[in-house]
Amino acid sequence: MNDPLLTRVPLDYEATFFPYGFPVKLRSNSRITIDAANRSWSTYRQRYNHSALDIRLLLSESASPACTQEPTFRSQGHLLSIVVDRENFACLDLEAGLAFGWASEATALSQEYFRQCLLDVMIYPLLEIRHLITLHAACVQHRGKGILLAGSSGAGKSSLSYACARRGWTFVSDDASAFRRDSPQPIIIGHPQKFRFREPVGQLFPEFLDLKSTLRAYGKPTIEVRTDTLAKIQVAEESAISAIVFLNRPAFDGTPALIPVPAEEAWRRLSHSVWAVQTPAFEQRLAALECLLHLPCYELRYSKLDPAIDLLQHFVEEGMR
Repeated sequence: MNDPLLTRVPLDYEATFFPYGFPVKLRSNSRITIDAANRSWSTYRQRYNHSALDIRLLLSESASPACTQEPTFRSQGHLLSIVVDRENFACLDLEAGLAFGWASEATALSQEYFRQCLLDVMIYPLLEIRHLITLHAACVQHRGKGILLAGSSGAGKSSLSYACARRGWTFVSDDASAFRRDSPQPIIIGHPQKFRFREPVGQLFPEFLDLKSTLRAYGKPTIEVRTDTLAKIQVAEESAISAIVFLNRPAFDGTPALIPVPAEEAWRRLSHSVWAVQTPAFEQRLAALECLLHLPCYELRYSKLDPAIDLLQHFVEEGMR
C-alpha cells in the first residue's frame, strides 16, 4: 500500500517514562530511541496520575552523517517545530500533548546529542504547557530550607550548586527548576539525577578535568555528570523554597555580599524565564510565577565559591529564623 507520509511505519518499540514524575509514552521503530530515553529518565519514578504524553520518535536508515548543529525552534498557536535538517526534526502539538519526529540512525547513535537536541526537547515543552513553570535556576537545600539560585546563562548556577553539595548541602536541581502551576505553595520538582557544567569546570573541580562537552539543544556545549556516579552527594526529589538568590559572579570580585532585591526587580528578572508560546498557558504561567514574589529575594555578589557558600550557610542558619 502506498504510504508517502510514512504514517504506517510499525512502532514496535514502546516504553513509559516519568520525567519530573509525569507519565510519558514513547514509541519508536528502533530500540535505539528507547535506550536513549532510558539514559535520560530511567531513574525517575511516577509521582502524578495524569494522562500520558504521546511521543513518537522514529529513525530512518539514511546514509547522511550524524548532526552536530543546534536545532531551530519556531512556534505559532499551539504548534511548535524543532528542526535540525530535512532528516532530523520534530513537531509538537502543545494542546494535544502529542509530538512526533524523525532522526537519522547516525544522529541517534550520537546519544548525547540525540537526547539533548531532539528527544528531551520533544517532551519538556509539553510538560511545561500542561503542568509546570520552569525557571533558569538551581535549587539546593540546607537544614530543610530550600534556596533557589537564579541567574542568566553563565551565572554559575551549576558550579555553585555542586560546590554546595560537596559541602554537605542537599542537591535538588542545577540549571532548570520546575514548579507545578497548581501547587498552593512554591515547591521545586527536583531534577537531581544530573549536573550540567560548562567545559572549564575542570578548572574549578579537578575531578572533572578530563570530561568533554556535547552540544545541548539551545547551543550551549555542556558536560553532563550523573549524581549516582558521585560519592557523598545528598539529593532530594523536591524542596519547598525559603528564598531566592540571584547570582552575580562575573561582575564582582571581592568579599561576598547578599543585597536585598525589591519585588519589582525580582519579577523583572524571573519573568524572562517564562517561555512565551502563543497559548493561554503563557498567561497562566506568568500568574503562577507571582506566588514567588512573597519570598525574600537577594542578589549574591561573589567571586570565590567557598566564601559564597559560607555566607549562604550563615544566612540560612542565622538570618532566616
